[in-house]
Amino acid sequence: MARRPGRLCLRWGRFLAAALGLLLPLSSCRPPAGGGRAPVELDIWSAPQGVEERGFIALCRRFEAEHPGVTVHNVGASNMEKLVRAIVAGAPPDLAYLYDTTPVGPLAANGAVRVLDGDFARSGLRESDFLPGAIAQGRYKGHLYAMPVTRDSRALYWNRTVFREAGLNPDRPPQTLEETLTLAARLTRRRPDGTLERLGMPLPGGPELVMALFGGDVVDERTYQITADRPENVEALRWYVRLADAQGGYRAISALTAGFGADQSGQNPLATGKIAMRIDGEWTAMYLEKYGPWTDYAIGEIPHPAARPDLKNLAWQDGDIMVIPNGSRHPQLAWEFMVWMQQPAQQDFYAAVMNNLPSIMALRHSPRLTRGSRTKRALGYVLGHIASDPHNARFLPSLPIAQIYRDTLQNAFDRALFHEVTPEQALATVQARMEREMRRYDP
Repeated sequence: MARRPGRLCLRWGRFLAAALGLLLPLSSCRPPAGGGRAPVELDIWSAPQGVEERGFIALCRRFEAEHPGVTVHNVGASNMEKLVRAIVAGAPPDLAYLYDTTPVGPLAANGAVRVLDGDFARSGLRESDFLPGAIAQGRYKGHLYAMPVTRDSRALYWNRTVFREAGLNPDRPPQTLEETLTLAARLTRRRPDGTLERLGMPLPGGPELVMALFGGDVVDERTYQITADRPENVEALRWYVRLADAQGGYRAISALTAGFGADQSGQNPLATGKIAMRIDGEWTAMYLEKYGPWTDYAIGEIPHPAARPDLKNLAWQDGDIMVIPNGSRHPQLAWEFMVWMQQPAQQDFYAAVMNNLPSIMALRHSPRLTRGSRTKRALGYVLGHIASDPHNARFLPSLPIAQIYRDTLQNAFDRALFHEVTPEQALATVQARMEREMRRYDP
């Protein structure tokens, strides 16, 4: 299921830093229940709602059945703000399940969650058991703080009918980002008054994804130095601006997309032909099957720069996480639940409920996830061909300033799209500001 990044304001990082030093030492951890354990209650705060929450509750009941004496209490629709307040108050849940990986950096940098290095080492799990990036994205400065639940990855989707109408081969999508510019312009259609009627391709979401297309990144993961203005990122922003200009400019694009229906409706713009192609996650196929089953579409690799064949088949990764707050009453039982969630039976069930990718490599050919409906076959392509390939697995690293970094990058990209500043100027401003922000954590 598609998920929006959590709105982790920087104020939560500063709030945690100020408050945790006073309150967390007062929190105590009881010993975990032993084998043949006496009755124990495991409190989980989780993000899912609706169908997804019901699926997670079913797993909680399964855990209880397999672990006599344990009762799992789940509080759904939880979020970062609620968790931070509970941690600061010294009354957190035993385990927190959060959408998006952005919380890892702020929670880890402020000592709000348990370090899992020792638990992971003793568990028998190996990083190679997981999809590329699934464990690494839960680390901050070399230490593990979060475990994956399910994963997401991106691909190129295109409407084959629109390609035919434009005189293009419906079975040959753009292979390079340069070719993407050409096809986007050709597939864009205007009304007699000059306003846009169809977009060749909407601007890909997330500046960090766009920079990864050109081999860029936001931080040096070895030194944690900010790298917003590195040449690959500047080239990525230049391409992004060219993509907008090739289709009539950012203002015209915004005017058109403002009238688009929701993806989760019969007005899905890829289904209705309002857009010809897009870079998006595995949930796209589910929406098309549910709301636009008539759509003749295909799925393929994300294009790469012509000069960088080594960047072919980028796998942009993110997903959901579980963390153990400091102050958890039952940290070992919480860890036991987290490990149990990585078992194939649980992963196969829950990834199917979520229509997400499993976190473990063992299920990359799971019949339940990859065969049958069009949705499952598309998920199988993303899982088996893209997300499982370690060659170009990329993700947003865990940073204490992750959300403000994202917001500042988006503002810089917008200013470049409006031609208020050059790409170089836009990213130089981001570089200077983020260096200042990081010095709050690394003076």
